[in-house]
Amino acid sequence: MPNERSSSTTPVRTAVAVLGLGPMGRALAGALLAAGHPVAVWNRTPGRDSEPLALGARSAASAAEAVALAP
Repeated sequence: MPNERSSSTTPVRTAVAVLGLGPMGRALAGALLAAGHPVAVWNRTPGRDSEPLALGARSAASAAEAVALAP
């Protein structure tokens, strides 16, 4: 019986918000960006978002804004 799965699959690129950009948050944002996901980032300390922004993340002015950008 032939395989019913499509041989052509397109990865799902889910928008994600990362709140908190300490070592773990930066690593998570980087991995998500590398996998092609749109990522919104927010951190309470200004300037911590420079690394993810350089990789293509979108900066949010508040945690609420970041969450709104990522259903």
